[in-house]
Amino acid sequence: MRRKVLCCVLLLTFMMTGCFDQTSVEDVSLTLILGIDLDDNDNLLVSMSSPVFNKEAKQKEETTGVKSVTVRKSREKFDATVMALTSGSKTQVMLVGKRLLKRKNWQEYLDPFYRDPKNTVTARVVAVDGPVSDVMFYNPKDKPRLPLYLAKLVDTASIRNVTVRTTLQELREQSKEKGMTASITEMKKKKRVWLTGTALLDAKGRYKLTLTPDESMLLRILQNENKGEFPFTLAIKPKPGDRNKEWISFSAQNIKVKTKAKYDGRFIFNTDIKMRVIITERLFSFNTRKDAEKLQKAIETKLEADFKHLIKKIQDAEIDPFGFGKYARAYTYPEWEKVQNQWGKAFAKGDVNVKVNVKLAGMGTIK
Repeated sequence: MRRKVLCCVLLLTFMMTGCFDQTSVEDVSLTLILGIDLDDNDNLLVSMSSPVFNKEAKQKEETTGVKSVTVRKSREKFDATVMALTSGSKTQVMLVGKRLLKRKNWQEYLDPFYRDPKNTVTARVVAVDGPVSDVMFYNPKDKPRLPLYLAKLVDTASIRNVTVRTTLQELREQSKEKGMTASITEMKKKKRVWLTGTALLDAKGRYKLTLTPDESMLLRILQNENKGEFPFTLAIKPKPGDRNKEWISFSAQNIKVKTKAKYDGRFIFNTDIKMRVIITERLFSFNTRKDAEKLQKAIETKLEADFKHLIKKIQDAEIDPFGFGKYARAYTYPEWEKVQNQWGKAFAKGDVNVKVNVKLAGMGTIK
C-alpha cells in the first residue's frame, strides 16, 4: 500500500513540474523572420516579424526594426516595443542583406543561434539583393502571412532546384568545410518578391556572385544533390550542321554523378553524369523514333557546354561551391594538404572535365 501511495505521489510530482515553467503563447513574441542588414553608415539593422495572438488586434503580424550593435542586443530593444518577450526558437527564415554579406566576418552576428540552445538552427538563410526592410515590410494581399509565404517559396523553389535551400546549421558546416564554399538562396523585392537564384560565398563567407536559376540546377547536379525535379529548356541543334537552334524542354531523372580526382602538376577532376530524359516540349519537327541518338547527342553537347561555362565562371571567382575540394582530399591528400587553406586559388588552376550521357526515356504522348 505504501508503495502505491509513494508511486502516486511521484507521478503527480512529475506531472506538475511541467506546469511551473510554462509560458502562455500570448506572452511570447515568436520571431518567424529575422533580418540583418547594414544602413548607409554601416550600422547593424535588425528586424523581426512575429505573429500576434491577441484577439483584439486587427493586424495579425507584427514587424519591427531596430538599430543595434549585435543581434542579441537587439532583443532588448524588441522587448521594449513589442507586446511580449522575444523568442528565436521558431525562426523560419533568416534574411541577410547583400551589403552585410560583403563584409568579412558577418557570420559572427549569427553566434547566438549556434550558442544558445533555445534558438533554432533550422531557419532558411536567404540573401536579399537590396534592403532587407523591403522584404520584411512587404504585405501582399494575395499571399498568406509573410513567414509562411517566404518559407514555402524557398522550399518550392528548392524542389525544382532553381535555388539551394541552406539552413543555419548547413551554412555553418559549409563555412567550416575547407573543401567547398557556401551557397544560399537569393531573393529580390521589386513589385513582388522574386527568387533570383543562388548567392555564392567565398572561403571567408563574403558574397562573391549570383547564379541564375538555370545555373543553380547545374550546380545542384555537380553537388550530387539530385533530389527533386530538374526541368530543363535548352536551345539545341537537333541535327549536325544545323544553322538554327531549336527549343526543347525535358525533365531529367535518375541522375547519377561520379567524380574522380588526380594530380598531375594541377588538380584534374573527371565527372561523369548519366541521366534519363523525358521530353515535355518540342518546338520543331523531328523523327524521334528514327533519330533518337542524334537528339540525345544534341542535348549532351549543350549540357556539356553549359557545365563548362559554369565551371569557368566559378573558377574565375576562385571559389568552389561544388565541393570538388572534398574529392581532392579523398584522392590526392598529400597535394591537397599543401593547398587546403587556399583551395579556391588551387581549384581555379585545375581542370574539370564533365561528360554527360543522356538516355531518352520518354517522348510524351505524341511522337
